[in-house]
Order: sequence, then structure tokens, then C-alpha cells
Amino acid sequence: MPSNEDGPPWLAFNPDGSIHFGGVPERILCHPGLQKRGIIPVDAVKPGVAFRSVKDKIIVKALNLDTEELQIYERLIPDLATPANHIVPCEIDREEHPLLIMPMLWDITSIIFANHTPHSRLLRVFYELAEGVEYLHRSNIAHMDICYDNAMVALPQDVPIHPELVPRRVYLIDFDSARQLNLGPGVQPAIDLPPTQAKPPAGLTYFDPYSWDVYCLGKLFELITDCWCKDPQKVPWITRWYIRWLIGNERGCRGVCHCRPTSTTARQVIGAIRFVWPVLEIYYKVSSKISKLLSSP
Repeated sequence: MPSNEDGPPWLAFNPDGSIHFGGVPERILCHPGLQKRGIIPVDAVKPGVAFRSVKDKIIVKALNLDTEELQIYERLIPDLATPANHIVPCEIDREEHPLLIMPMLWDITSIIFANHTPHSRLLRVFYELAEGVEYLHRSNIAHMDICYDNAMVALPQDVPIHPELVPRRVYLIDFDSARQLNLGPGVQPAIDLPPTQAKPPAGLTYFDPYSWDVYCLGKLFELITDCWCKDPQKVPWITRWYIRWLIGNERGCRGVCHCRPTSTTARQVIGAIRFVWPVLEIYYKVSSKISKLLSSP
């Protein structure tokens, strides 16, 4: 197995010896695989680890070989044609230290605008994220760090440059913390949590890894919904219920966790909500008009 002894972070430095956090180190600029492709990163999006080529709209990530990220991408890239696979279309360059080369994407709120994005689009985003997590879990992979920064989206203007992208499709990135597990959902007991962006409930340091992904999914949906509508009372009750259901009522399970649904059930339920939403939307609009009429003098 390759060693990470000479792996990232690869930092750039200023003339005075201080770290240039936005800089690109010579190790990246001179990487033979990037030079062959004509990719020239100009700045860092994650100092020492991920770098951006603005001209090509490409992100280059130096993979940490002490994690399972390389092995996970090696498993998932050949299956990119599967609709439920929501990893970014990408490739691994092995000319020297392995690099992940992928299209530059946008944060997820780029397609969720406050006050004027249809609720149906919000539900579609939820469905795609749940679908992507379910796909990982079926492969006995737990992402372990699902959050706002690791859920991205492609926009229509990206497709002419990167035709492998699907406009407005949601993608999951960054598998630094991800784990390949011997046991699947409903069998796997709790493991120690790695450092994550989401704060564990009740200060827990261990979690069923699959249940942790669903919890993080609920917290991400909560954040996205807050961006979509600043007034919680205007969020349809079924959406608020669904988010609370995913977050669950954590009891600190050391075995298999039953505090929230599995990713498969989460995906099935959001699919059902999407199916009935056109009828529910009419109900909400009619109820709102009646309420306004009754409250008018």
C-alpha cells in the first residue's frame, strides 16, 4: 500500500518563511500528471490539500494515503453511471503522489434561493442527498462528515466545460473521514467518531456510523431549509417533521442505533413526500387564502 510519509499537507511559503495559505506549492505546480494535462492551479481552496485551476474550472486534491479516501474513490469511480451514485465525476492521477482531479462545483445554496425557490426543488435536493447516502451505505461505506461544505451542486454553465456533469445535480465530496465497514446498516455497532464538522448530540464520542450519516443529513437539511425560508412557521409541516425524524432522539446506542431511520427508509419517505407534494401544495395555498380571508376585516 502507498505511504503518506511525503503526503499532504503541501504548503506554500512567503519569502519571509511564513505560510502562504492561498498559495500553490511547487510540488503541485511541477506534478507531472498535471503538467501533462496542462492544468495550472492558481490558488488553494484548502491550504496544503486542495487547489484550484480557474481557467479549467478544476479542483486538484492531494489525497491523504493514511485515510481510506483513495480506496473509496477507486471503488466508486467505475460505477459513476449508476444514477444513485452521487460522487463527483472525477479521476485519479498516479504519476507521482495520487491526486484527485474533479470539476469545480458550487455550494448547495446556489440552487436554493430564499423566498422564491419552489418547495419541490428543496424536496428534490433532499431526495438526491438521501439517495447518495443510501448508495454509500449499500456499499458498506459511511461518509462520516456529511455537512454543508461537502454537498455541492453543478450549474448549467458548468456543463459545456465539463459535459460529464448533470446540471443542478447534487454531489457528495470529501471522503477523508469516510470508513469502509465489514458490516452493513442494521448490523454495524457504534464506532469512535472521527473529527467532523457536525457537532455530535449529547457530546457523544461514539456512534453507529450509518446512523451518524443520517443524523448529519438531518442537520444539513435543517440548515438548507433555514436558508430557503427564514421563518420556520412558513416551512410546510411535513418538511419540518421529516427533518426532525432524521435528526431523531439520540439515546447513546453502543450497538445498532434505532434512534432514527436508515438511509433507505429516509430515501423512500422523501420520495413519497415528493410524490404527494403537488396535492399538498394545493391544500397549503387554499388554506392560506382562506385564512387571509377570514382574518381580514
